[in-house]
Amino acid sequence: MRRASVLTLVAVAALLAFPAAAQACNGWTEPNMETQLMCPTCHQVLASSNSPIASQIRKHLYAWCSAGVTSGQVRDRLIAQFGEEILASPPKSGFDLLAWLIPGVVILGGGGVAAMLALRWTRGRRGPPSPPPHVDAATAARIDADLAGYE
Repeated sequence: MRRASVLTLVAVAALLAFPAAAQACNGWTEPNMETQLMCPTCHQVLASSNSPIASQIRKHLYAWCSAGVTSGQVRDRLIAQFGEEILASPPKSGFDLLAWLIPGVVILGGGGVAAMLALRWTRGRRGPPSPPPHVDAATAARIDADLAGYE
């Protein structure tokens, strides 16, 4: 019973401490920032990397978070040191904007082509053909009877 109450108090304290930690970093958190950055040596997301440089960057993130540095300042500092390759996703400006636009255009174009082909395919299948107008009713009945024998 006593252990459960101690665990409950620890859990409540941890939940109360988390928002304070997020505010100390000016709205960003270290784990979130680690998913937005790449390791410059192994080219994995920083959160997954075990390289020494990734550990150093994590230490800097912790220090910058404690100092109240904004996420934009963190990115600017790391880009100045390692280049744009440290970002897990390309910037959304200039020539790099194409990396965001081209996949969307391809997906929309592919969907349009698929819709057009499906529409053309369904229009081509209207049902069984009607007998030609020059065939009289007796001949059409005989043809239907012959075809029914093959079913």
